[in-house]
Amino acid sequence: MKDILSALLNELTLSRKQMVEVFEQIMTGTAEPAAVGAILALIQQRGASVDEITGAATVMRSKVTKVTVPNGLTAIDTCGTGGDHAGTFNISTAAAIVAAGAGRENDLVVAKHGNRSVTSKSGSSQVLETLGVKLMVSGETLTNCLDKAGLCFCFAQAHHPAMKHAAPIRAALGIPTIFNILGPLTNPAGATRQVMGVFSHDLTEPIAKVLANLGAEHAMVVHGKGLDELITWGKTRVSSVENGEVRTYDVNPAEFGIKPCRVEDLQVDSSAASAAVIEKILGGDKGPARDIVCLNAGAALLVGGIAKDLATGYALAQHAIDTGKAKAALDQLIAITQADMS
Repeated sequence: MKDILSALLNELTLSRKQMVEVFEQIMTGTAEPAAVGAILALIQQRGASVDEITGAATVMRSKVTKVTVPNGLTAIDTCGTGGDHAGTFNISTAAAIVAAGAGRENDLVVAKHGNRSVTSKSGSSQVLETLGVKLMVSGETLTNCLDKAGLCFCFAQAHHPAMKHAAPIRAALGIPTIFNILGPLTNPAGATRQVMGVFSHDLTEPIAKVLANLGAEHAMVVHGKGLDELITWGKTRVSSVENGEVRTYDVNPAEFGIKPCRVEDLQVDSSAASAAVIEKILGGDKGPARDIVCLNAGAALLVGGIAKDLATGYALAQHAIDTGKAKAALDQLIAITQADMS
């Protein structure tokens, strides 16, 4: 580790190979905690490079407890980094439910990856638990959820056992580190298609390049005016990766006839409040919350390959709500997980 520390102190970036070696030691508990803390802090100070993130994510992927996707189905994810401090309801989680409702009949399923929140009022696990989803279930149950509901929730705590070696060091540091962006890059179902929100405008293109390095088939990395989501009150910066190529552009919601709202219209103060918003959306309520969910679900359907463009995806998402298919996906997810005896 001394050569790594020396390189970082001299303001050099690590190669992908070096980062793999570092993270192998971190994730197996063989590295000295003091050295790990110093390495994480030094990388955070200047910002992680594409190769550094790629190397770290490669190791994390190799340590994950995997979820089996049924034959013939394509899995996608809508997991974001969080960290935007916007206090909105769980938009990407709601988008995952709606995308599942639209996608299952087309052999597209959502393996939603998520955890408990650190920076928001309600993380994906908290809101799903409030809605009635059992979080700690067997791998067989998760596979059954994908098959029957078109949706499963991969609770990060159950799928990343190697994180136990890094957790005390992260807690002791008390600052954001490269780990804050690694979660969405390590989907347990091995999803190669995803919409990933990031907490900074500057991260969309680097993270898209990382996803290209990791073999993504089609992904969109998004950031909208401080949120790790596609937004409806201004332009969203998108860096998409498809066939190994990265393209960056802006999405304007006005092109889809979406009325602009304020972020305050989407804010909640608890998991219960977030769950209530999601239930109203699935029940057919129209308004800003539905609009932003359909926009993000539409992006998921685009990367999933069943929508030719974002406008089509947006329309398919609306249809899934209006026909009750989105609500049915959540209802089945709740029923299947609650029946698990783990």
